[in-house]
Amino acid sequence: MKAIVVKNSYGLENVTIEEIPQPLVRANEVLLKISAVSLNQLDLMVAKGAFGTQLPHILGSDAVGVIEKVGTGVTLFKVEDMVSTHFIQAWQSGQLKETYLKSSLGTANEGVFSEYVVLPETSLVKIPHNLSAEEASTLPIAGLTAWESLVNIGKLKAGETVLLKGTGGVSVFALQFAKIMGAKVIITSSDNEKLATAKKLGADITINYKTEVNWQTKVLELTNGKGVDLALETAWVEIEKTIQAMRFGGTVVAIGLLGGHEANISFFSILQKKISIRGIQVGSKSSFEAMNRAIEVNNLQPIIDKVFTISDLSKAFNYFDAGKHFGKVVIRF
Repeated sequence: MKAIVVKNSYGLENVTIEEIPQPLVRANEVLLKISAVSLNQLDLMVAKGAFGTQLPHILGSDAVGVIEKVGTGVTLFKVEDMVSTHFIQAWQSGQLKETYLKSSLGTANEGVFSEYVVLPETSLVKIPHNLSAEEASTLPIAGLTAWESLVNIGKLKAGETVLLKGTGGVSVFALQFAKIMGAKVIITSSDNEKLATAKKLGADITINYKTEVNWQTKVLELTNGKGVDLALETAWVEIEKTIQAMRFGGTVVAIGLLGGHEANISFFSILQKKISIRGIQVGSKSSFEAMNRAIEVNNLQPIIDKVFTISDLSKAFNYFDAGKHFGKVVIRF
């Protein structure tokens, strides 16, 4: 079977398609024939060596497929069910424990970017009935990170305001979720065309941070000096501006490292505004299932920028790496 592998050394130029043996199904496991996968910044980080992953390594954390075979003891699913992978397999419900991270797909364990995948039944979630395989493949990390940030960490309420930075997968999901929750959304980007698309999706306020250099001042003006209740921080480069744009007692959820691993932060600003900064590790399986119910009830459709075939693997990774996308990038097997 075909698998998307990084081999020999790190770098996107070393991501290739390899033929590997099809895995065998054991008790309490299921065999998936993968239909579609979606790309995340995490995949780029693994491929570029950020985790020091032993090579060769099968990439990928997000995949959707059809169950072709079930092992003995499987009760949650049956053959022909369409299911999604769950990123931190051991995190079924409740609070995240450090030991759960050892079960993460595509990082601590081999990834799921292959024609066939065998996983424990507890590592899978039925996809929303209103979504295609391509749409559902965008949920495991980007969708669930947005949901966890808004619902379980941010406790976002109707009428409150959330600040979203950029128009990648998590931000676009957060825009969609925030609107069905009755919240107001301020979103930033350096691309006016992307901002116009965000406006069509329901964004209340759009700001081009390149032309509006002091965008945090604009945010304060547009919120009558109050600031936003919640912010999803994707970059860290301008975290100080994000803090300035917050209301007193607001929450910043750290969801990405697009600007690097380090940033200069004024603790005075955090103390003065009583700001909470929370890190996030996607979400639990029970949170995933709650998100899927909300997607079905509201008939929410994930935003896919482009779908590539596996034969265009390099184009897909390079396109995603260039940051040209609005929403998600998907590869069809």
